[in-house]
Amino acid sequence: MTGRKPPAETTELDDEELEALSALESRDPETLRAVADYLEELAAWKERREDDDHGYPDGVPERATVSVEEVAGTEIRYYQWREDDEIRSVTERLRSGGQSLE
Repeated sequence: MTGRKPPAETTELDDEELEALSALESRDPETLRAVADYLEELAAWKERREDDDHGYPDGVPERATVSVEEVAGTEIRYYQWREDDEIRSVTERLRSGGQSLE
């Protein structure tokens, strides 16, 4: 240990969020980086959901499960739902910025 103090906590967080950060302070650097990576992915996912103002494609019910995956640098959005005894699905290719190509 070098005796240096950890970085100052941000003032943009509420007490509950600061408490969660405090609980992580004793964790090893690898765990902290894993948590940081997860939080970055979670934030990106939430932004994509908030920016998704186009709604569901025609013919896709709002109860459909939506999955987003990246294949060869292109985001693909899969919609899947059950209709009677059948499982239905629609696939939508997205640009890298999350915009529909269709």
